[in-house]
Amino acid sequence: MQKTIENILGWCVRRAIFRDGPMVVAIAGSVGKTSTRNAITISMGALFKSEEFRTSKKNFNNELGLPISVFDGEMPGRNVLKWFKLFGLAFAYAAGLKKLDMRYLVLEMAADHPGDLDYLLRIAPPKIAIMTAMGAEHVEYFGSLEAAIEEERRVLRALPEDGEAILNTDDGMTWESRDLVRAEAIGFGRAAEAVVRIESTKVIYDENDFYKSGLEVNIKIMNYTNYIIRLHGVFGEPHAYAVAAALAFCESMDHDIKPAVLKLSQDYTCMPGRTRLIKGIKKTILLDDSYNAQPQAMVSAIKDLQNFPVPIGGRRIAALGEMLELGEMAEHEHEKIGKIIAGSGIDFLLCCGTLGRTIAHSAEVGGMPKENIFHFDNSSEAGLFLQQEVISVGDVVLVKGSQGSRMEKIVKELMAEPLRAEELLVRHTKDWISR
Repeated sequence: MQKTIENILGWCVRRAIFRDGPMVVAIAGSVGKTSTRNAITISMGALFKSEEFRTSKKNFNNELGLPISVFDGEMPGRNVLKWFKLFGLAFAYAAGLKKLDMRYLVLEMAADHPGDLDYLLRIAPPKIAIMTAMGAEHVEYFGSLEAAIEEERRVLRALPEDGEAILNTDDGMTWESRDLVRAEAIGFGRAAEAVVRIESTKVIYDENDFYKSGLEVNIKIMNYTNYIIRLHGVFGEPHAYAVAAALAFCESMDHDIKPAVLKLSQDYTCMPGRTRLIKGIKKTILLDDSYNAQPQAMVSAIKDLQNFPVPIGGRRIAALGEMLELGEMAEHEHEKIGKIIAGSGIDFLLCCGTLGRTIAHSAEVGGMPKENIFHFDNSSEAGLFLQQEVISVGDVVLVKGSQGSRMEKIVKELMAEPLRAEELLVRHTKDWISR
């Protein structure tokens, strides 16, 4: 039944796009898709009227979510009336009663299993592709890292000759894949080849006004124009790459950069659970990256914790959950994280879940003091332990793990404003809280 529903909605999407001809922008990659889409949405808001573009809703990026994004619908869940409404909307677009008359249609495209991207590319063929990175994600279902990367490359191979590929120059697999593209390819990142280059990033922590804290990003365009962008309420390098990708898109389409830079400085905010700064109890600082985890993102988050400006007397604490769906790579990748932690100068390590034991053991073998390493079976116990036994004034706590680890429960336990949990944290709607 589900596959039939997806096929019907997909047919409606393909028919509407083919007839109305919006320029489809596909955002793909193993990390950072939603942050990149968010940055592009904000940038477009500075350049166009709202009816001139449409972007993916939430993280609707699969066989069901993408059509809902295209038609600007809502996820029906178990509500039968909402399903009828969605089908009515889809058939209205397919029949031409409603039109995709926007200039750009910006869509996240995710691959959980082999063939996922083939389907999405068939119903929404892109003219522009933005590739964030290619790495170990859902390897359990692809069988190998190489197969997962090859799936992502399908997006680039799908581009027409008059299209545009916007690629992360700092991710080896992504930048090397430019040779597969028939379209023009430009880069964003820290490398010298990048058209939009990240010159530097700096976390600004304002002890007097927490909400003015954030990430300062120095961007250079085409080697001659510099912009300083302050992103409030975030801490991670992924946001710098999201902003750079958005500006690379503007540059590739010959749109004015300055309004986009101003809008990003004013309005940029991150989605819940994606490298967000949250005020913690006992005057602590929470680095909430609890949405999901895979090896590249985990390493990036650890580096962010290393570089965070800790107040005098504060300590760096990493609360890490499992990285799931890595298949045969799982043990090795968790061992690598433990070794990185051991050499990072982080003061305390707290791990959750079965594979969390692997991280903890590897960190101990790597030289981290055993008395500074803790393990818990679940995040609820871990959060309570941190709150009662570990944290004190000035501590900075990184919280990260895959969705199945439910690491947001630790953030909820430690946040200074728990009544804002539904607003600030991932998976805090009523249906998730009950799980």
